[in-house]
Amino acid sequence: MQFGMKSISHYSVSMVLVLICTTAGAEWKKIANGNGQEPEQYIEMDSVKQTGPMAIYRQVNVLSQGGALLPKGVSSKLSLYEYDCMNSKFRVLKTSAYIETWAAGDKVVLHSPTQASKDWQDLPPQALGQIALSMLCPGTEQSEVSK
Repeated sequence: MQFGMKSISHYSVSMVLVLICTTAGAEWKKIANGNGQEPEQYIEMDSVKQTGPMAIYRQVNVLSQGGALLPKGVSSKLSLYEYDCMNSKFRVLKTSAYIETWAAGDKVVLHSPTQASKDWQDLPPQALGQIALSMLCPGTEQSEVSK
């Protein structure tokens, strides 16, 4: 009888681990296909957090990868972006670079970002501009989303 109980508890633990592992995967939404000059870019929708005064900011993980990344030897970058929904601005709070795609493998040491890169900036014309803002901030202008 004791052997049966051990089997049941091992089975239960295994099932719980399988459920946890399958729900822990990130939901990456592709927002830019990339080309020779621009990397592929993805937003991790599961990572979106409201921050700032009156929760008008949205922080989100952004994955960039592909041949257009610099410096050489970097295959992907994982960055924490923050968007100001009220003023249509953004800034990059931190970035990590990796030797493999999907932010895998060894980290590559990057130069520390300057304070200017952490200051609020106008939205870029690429997908990480109005398209990302429209996805993260309800009620923002969606004129460029129809691409």
